[in-house]
Amino acid sequence: MTKLAKIYALLLVAVMIWLVGQFVNHSPIQTQLTALLPQSAQSEVIQAVEKYQENQLNQQIIILIGADDSERAFQAAEQRLILWQNNGLFAEVDGKINPDLSQLRQSLHTLGAATLPAEQIQQLYENPKQYFIERAEVAANPFSGSLLSLTDDWLGFSRFVLQKQANQVHWYSEHAMLYAEFNGKTWVWLRAKLNNHQPNSMLLNWWQQEKKIAQSNHYEFVASGGALFAADAKQSAERESSVMSGVGLTLTFALLLAVFRSWRVLWLALPLGVGVLMGLAAAVAVFGEIHALTLVVGTSLVGVLVDFPLHWLAPSLFRQPENGWQGTESMRYVLPSFLISLTITVVGYILLYFTPLPVLRQTAVFSAAALLGAFGATVCFLPVLMKKYVPRKMRLPNIKISPKFNYFMGILAILLCFGITKTHWQDDIRQWANLRADLLADTQLAAQISQMNATQTVILIGKKPDDLLQKSRELENRLRNVANIQTLNQWILPINEQVALKKQFANLAKQPENFAPLVALGVPSETIQAALNAAANAPTVTLSDSLNAPQAEAFRGLYVGEIAGQSVGLARIGSLKTGTNVADYLPENAFLLDKRSELNQQFTHTRNLAAWLKMGSLLVAWWVLMAIFGWRRGSVILLLPMLALMATIGVLGWLNLTIGLFVMFGLLLTLAIGVDYTVYAFHAPETAAARLMGVGLAAITTGISFGLLALSATPAVMAFGVSVALGVVFNWAAISLAIYFRLPEMFLYRK
Repeated sequence: MTKLAKIYALLLVAVMIWLVGQFVNHSPIQTQLTALLPQSAQSEVIQAVEKYQENQLNQQIIILIGADDSERAFQAAEQRLILWQNNGLFAEVDGKINPDLSQLRQSLHTLGAATLPAEQIQQLYENPKQYFIERAEVAANPFSGSLLSLTDDWLGFSRFVLQKQANQVHWYSEHAMLYAEFNGKTWVWLRAKLNNHQPNSMLLNWWQQEKKIAQSNHYEFVASGGALFAADAKQSAERESSVMSGVGLTLTFALLLAVFRSWRVLWLALPLGVGVLMGLAAAVAVFGEIHALTLVVGTSLVGVLVDFPLHWLAPSLFRQPENGWQGTESMRYVLPSFLISLTITVVGYILLYFTPLPVLRQTAVFSAAALLGAFGATVCFLPVLMKKYVPRKMRLPNIKISPKFNYFMGILAILLCFGITKTHWQDDIRQWANLRADLLADTQLAAQISQMNATQTVILIGKKPDDLLQKSRELENRLRNVANIQTLNQWILPINEQVALKKQFANLAKQPENFAPLVALGVPSETIQAALNAAANAPTVTLSDSLNAPQAEAFRGLYVGEIAGQSVGLARIGSLKTGTNVADYLPENAFLLDKRSELNQQFTHTRNLAAWLKMGSLLVAWWVLMAIFGWRRGSVILLLPMLALMATIGVLGWLNLTIGLFVMFGLLLTLAIGVDYTVYAFHAPETAAARLMGVGLAAITTGISFGLLALSATPAVMAFGVSVALGVVFNWAAISLAIYFRLPEMFLYRK
């Protein structure tokens, strides 16, 4: 082993030890979909809101247990609740609600008139006598029910606080649990808080097990939460990565054993292992983590990483010196072409690192490091490990191309050109995730049961809480006739309106004719006056303080808090009238939180940027190729992969596959693969047969690995695999035809 090989081996050992340490301390594999997404270019406020909603989504699981018989639903919920509280999966499970009645009564006193609905406020200003008529009717009704007695709530404010629930979830005192009625069933409402936000396969196992238990005990179990989808995504990614890499390696080395007929060919797995090791280490070192989707895409590099060893070993089947095949000598033959194609490919990946999309940057770093690692292992280790390899001679059959082939090529070119006109270029975040149908059904059912089916969210920003409440009211008024909306102003009044209302109470205390209906019930006039004066002198209630009350549960999630010196809240919009564009109704400092559209725009921008960066790398490649081969030969070397790229796009058009960011990345990768093949075909000092075999084996192994990606359940990964597999086929066809028609020899001495 050479001194360079020993140094490289020591480096690999050090990298392996460091990487093992990273996995021992904490798993650097990320599975959250949000980790793939670009950082928002919008304001600090919007980024904070997105993080706030993400934490809410990933931290809790909403659970519903339903049955035709309400008692069975409550009993099942109580039994499962006890088990879940001790299973170690959840930090806490909320099910039993035993309210402190004294605390509830105190909060009703505190909130007082601050939460009065707009209709009652209007009555107190414009027709106060009508308000007291209605109050007297409620007071005289023995079945009206209230936490506060008449003597504790002469003015009747508490009944309006209890009516401000925004969904259909109610509290059942006998079991002290929340429930809802839906489709003739009673659904008991529970909420579990996870120990951490990391996707956990145990969570998915728990969900599946509870489904079976519910079915056997004749009740229904529904669970909804972002963590469930994250756990499924992690499990799916790990399964796809292991299956695809395993099948890819098996098929690849079965092919190599069949071609080379020597067990020593298994040493070609070493560059693959080194490449994956270096790619993984580089990604973790640069980003601190690596996403599972990057690993799935990274497994597809199995075929690419074996290209260098195959280009080196394939000529052994056709060139057999008298003293046997010499691996070191053969490496010297192909090393220049290796360096050229490696430089061009790695430069292309480095340029892709400067795109704003994390998954693309991770893949660029992983791929560049993996190629460098595989190249180093090929050059340093394989000549030594394959020293005793004895090649078996092979002859390729003579193939004659019929003159009619030109007609076939002409028709194919016309069809491919027409296919290019049929292509559809679009990015959609929904292509990045394969949402499991049964998990999605649970989420949709939970939303229907609770009627928390908001389809859009609006961010509202005010200089202070009162401004936020005013903007909430303005938005509600604008959307009143076209949508259902839940806003903070539906919960509490701004401070200035509370102050004005208190002045009105003081005025009403001096107008006994207005509260005469209560006096007619036998309530002393002095008592009502005292109650009105007490309400007039009661302290105002701030937005943040009001949300601490137990009765504010339905509105608590709408207040994000103070961000960058501004008050930030949300409005949830549902049941939107067909054809309504919410953006047209927004007041100043209100923003529609449309993450999907924003991301799709960023993906389109990234796709275009990646294309321009690749064009830049192609110009660099052209300059390098012209410097080495001259402008004629260098241009032809670049032209063949470009033709293969156009042919691939044409087929994608016929297949009606949308060309998004991942497909674009696949097309760029086919260019890099094509340049590698063409440089080898035009520069390696081997026979035509040897070059055909080298390119053919490389294309087959690469096609296997990327073809397997076409079976992925994730639409983006599937499209990526299809695009690269097609590109490899067309690159192989272009190079094979070039070698058959002796195109490299035609340009051998031309500058």
